[in-house]
Amino acid sequence: MEKLPKVIILAVIVLLVVGLAFVFFRGQRPKAIPLVDKPVNSQETSYAPPAVKADVPLEVSVGSPDGKWSLKMREEKGKETATYIFWVINLADSSQEEVLRKTVPLATSISVPLNTFSPDDKYIFLKETDPNGNHYLVMTTSGKPLADGVLVAEISGLFEAKYPEYVISDVTGWGGVGVIVVNTDKREGGIGPSFWFEVPSRSFIGLSSRFN
Repeated sequence: MEKLPKVIILAVIVLLVVGLAFVFFRGQRPKAIPLVDKPVNSQETSYAPPAVKADVPLEVSVGSPDGKWSLKMREEKGKETATYIFWVINLADSSQEEVLRKTVPLATSISVPLNTFSPDDKYIFLKETDPNGNHYLVMTTSGKPLADGVLVAEISGLFEAKYPEYVISDVTGWGGVGVIVVNTDKREGGIGPSFWFEVPSRSFIGLSSRFN
């Protein structure tokens, strides 16, 4: 038998080496990982829960013209009602007296006018607003009842009972010691006169000129 040429033998060896290398590297090839689209709202995605902020009680303070006193109001809201608490503070020694605590429906609010203090610091007046309109409350800064034993005088109700032909358009503030200026409109239309509401007697005094 004739010997195979060296060229053929060498070619066979090269083919065997290449074949073995191909088989080896094919076995070492990493497997492909299938890609799966995840929905945006996948349960594996976690988000920080939104922070829940509790209602912070509203506090308002208004000082007296002479700088000796301050009226502080605190509003505490519930699910269906709001409670308003009022303190008169003596700025000389920081002592305070609670003069009113009132719970109203959420549709009602109570505010402190900037001129809430009377000139002699004996009285304060507040504005209460509900779906039916505005009401004005007067009380002492000491927390004690008024001269006739009433704790809080409600100007609007007293005025309507005495002057049904007029409606209060605004209570502008103090016109002097113990008197509050009340502006009115005619119930059937047009501007009405101004009145003084005298706190000690809870009576109204008609004025010859209109206060605006």
